[in-house]
Order: sequence, then structure tokens, then C-alpha cells
Amino acid sequence: MARIAALEKRASSCNGGCQTSFRRGKDPWVGCSESGGGQTDAPFSPTCTDTITHKNYVDCVETKVFLGDYRNRAYWICSSLSAGNKFQVAELKRSKR
Repeated sequence: MARIAALEKRASSCNGGCQTSFRRGKDPWVGCSESGGGQTDAPFSPTCTDTITHKNYVDCVETKVFLGDYRNRAYWICSSLSAGNKFQVAELKRSKR
């Protein structure tokens, strides 16, 4: 339950927009386009977005599988997020020399 609560906080109530099948006005569509054939034979979708901000690819796959996605779908979605450079990058702290 604690892990689900932590994911809920990271989702920030539709972080980056809520997933939808249709665009709303000028707002971008949120989600992953599987129109090229789905997760098994489609190219990655670099325009893919997610409601949860993931730290990296491994965190993304683990989270997706934990939430119930099957592994191939999790790999495809997380690879699409990676292709679109959507992972949170830790800020580097430089030493004061």
C-alpha cells in the first residue's frame, strides 16, 4: 500500500496531462500511439507521454509491471518514453573548487 501511495504522489494528478484518446482544443494528446501495429511490431513512439514521472528506464518497467501491465507492453512503453527523452534527469551538483 505504501508503494501505491508513493506512486499516486508521483503521478501528481495527471502529471503532464491525463491520458485520453482524443485531443482537447490545443492541448496535446497524452498517451502512446499504437497505430503502427501495437507493442510487438510497432516502432517506438517518441511522442509517448505518461502520467507518472519515472526516474529511468528500469524504474519505468518496474512500475508498469507492478501496476499490472504485462512485460512486453511495459518494455514498449518505457522504450518509447526513453526515445522521447521523457525520463527525469537528476540535477548534477558540482563541487565548489
